[in-house]
Amino acid sequence: MKTLLCVALTALLLPLVPVSAQDTDKLLATVNDSKITAGQVDAQARQLAAQGQQASQAQIVDELINLELMQQEALKQELEKLPDVASELKTMRARVLANALLTQVAGNFAVSDEDLKKEYDRQAADNRVSEYLASHILLDDEARAKEIIVELNDGADFAEAAKKYSTGPSGPNGGDLGWFTDGSMVPEFSAAVAEMEPGSHSVAPVKTQFGFHIIKLADKRNKQAQPFEAVADQLRSAMIRTQVSDYIGGLRNSALIEMHE
Repeated sequence: MKTLLCVALTALLLPLVPVSAQDTDKLLATVNDSKITAGQVDAQARQLAAQGQQASQAQIVDELINLELMQQEALKQELEKLPDVASELKTMRARVLANALLTQVAGNFAVSDEDLKKEYDRQAADNRVSEYLASHILLDDEARAKEIIVELNDGADFAEAAKKYSTGPSGPNGGDLGWFTDGSMVPEFSAAVAEMEPGSHSVAPVKTQFGFHIIKLADKRNKQAQPFEAVADQLRSAMIRTQVSDYIGGLRNSALIEMHE
């Protein structure tokens, strides 16, 4: 879904500028014999671009020097052995590798002009596009999600519950996802929202690749479809996100996943 996709996916949708192996290996600085290369600077620049930010090469090199100095000092103090730090390093390593995987298979995530126009025509068949205003609480455990639904049924405040329990990035904001169009979320989430009435919340957890969602629908509306040229890029990105979601779903379906309480 749009607020939960990692930066890797956003970067995947940006134009890629090839960097030669020679340029990647170019040495820009050394910090106590540790090398900082053009490849590292390029990778950092891509991450910033994915977040809508930019910086000069000199600024990025300076920041990488600071990071390297702090890393070296942290290693001297063996901070990587602390349980919380080790856990975070494991997650960060997984994120980097996931980013590399998406980049490796990026060629599979493409939408032809013909398919793009067909999808636009399908969505604009009645010249209207559904929009939803919703919040959600994301949890890793289905049983816990069911317990929270009971609390909500008993009158608990949804926004406060989201701040307290949600593991998603929108949690601190009360789970608010803002307005989004039909189909811009992962299929299971979109299907659940489409069946809800404004003011209601999920009667059962909605399972997606991200976990278990409790959804509250604040409002919904129909708006006039925009011209194809105005939405083509956004629609193409949404279709690619769906392909990525399907790809990840395929990995999950072929894996042995066991949940432990």
